Amino acid sequence: MPDTNSGPERPDADLIRALEESNVHPLWDRYAKVIPVRPSAPDTPMLWRWRDIEPLAARAATEVPLDDKERRALIMAHPAFGGDTVATSNLIGAFTILEPGDRAPMHRHTAPAIRFGVDSDGAATIVNGRRCNMGKGDLVLTPPMCWHGHINGSGKPTVWFDALGSLISNHLDASFFEPGAENPEIWSVDEGDELLWAAAGMVDPAAAFEPAHSPKFHYPGDQARRLLAAMAPGPDGARTMRYVDPVTGGSVMHMLDCYMTRLDTDAPTRPRRATYNAVCLVTEGRGRSDIGGQTIEWSERDIFTIPHWEWARHEAIGGDADIFIVTDRVVYERLGILREEME
Repeated sequence: MPDTNSGPERPDADLIRALEESNVHPLWDRYAKVIPVRPSAPDTPMLWRWRDIEPLAARAATEVPLDDKERRALIMAHPAFGGDTVATSNLIGAFTILEPGDRAPMHRHTAPAIRFGVDSDGAATIVNGRRCNMGKGDLVLTPPMCWHGHINGSGKPTVWFDALGSLISNHLDASFFEPGAENPEIWSVDEGDELLWAAAGMVDPAAAFEPAHSPKFHYPGDQARRLLAAMAPGPDGARTMRYVDPVTGGSVMHMLDCYMTRLDTDAPTRPRRATYNAVCLVTEGRGRSDIGGQTIEWSERDIFTIPHWEWARHEAIGGDADIFIVTDRVVYERLGILREEME
């Protein structure tokens, strides 16, 4: 808009008004808005403590039946986004609760999503006819437009962490959702083609796959923990494992990129920043993070965010700590606007 400060009217004010009346904007008086000099995240780091969420999850389990609901999920909402249901600029993070015997019905949608087992033994996600059991630390993918539903076959409530990359497709107005038909047989399927991708370094050359996402839907937590234990620390001082598509070696899906980081006790990481956003779930241990000049202390099952282009440094306290990290890094990578720095 034209300069509204007191003083003489700028010489091009009449021209600017004429342009705006014609729905044309001049670049010269709003250059910084059209081409910012650097990223500027609208959000600050946010922490949601499990101890605050747990009693609300228990209430939801008893007060919200699944009979007429798609999902019983508690979604983290960052106040910086004015009431929008988002954790950070492009990502949604949530906890889903199932009571014994619950079945969250089949549906599919454009948005990619992941499930990460927290206290989920006995629960399973059915993805395109494959049963993916959800033990502690298991990662399960529900790629775009893949049918998926959830079941709790145990005798206790189950909880897992969800993340969705729906905000980009929503912003582009390219989101689709379809409910599935009720069919009791879908809940009794086995692993199916998941077995073709169960062993690292071995593959059936005739196995079908979709280039838009990993053909492997289930990444067991025990395998991830063994790999972390065998790894050497990286340049930033943390041991960081990436979940990858076994065919391409790239991200598991086009809009979500997932990692697991192990922090050695009393070994702070070097500060890093990147143009992408991250939602972090603490899976083991406790520690602190300095993000964008703000210090947060976290423990097991807490969720915190790292806004884009904010310096972040992490430290485990009193023992090693593991953090599951879901990011939109691949979006920036594919668009050619990925930038990462380390001090």
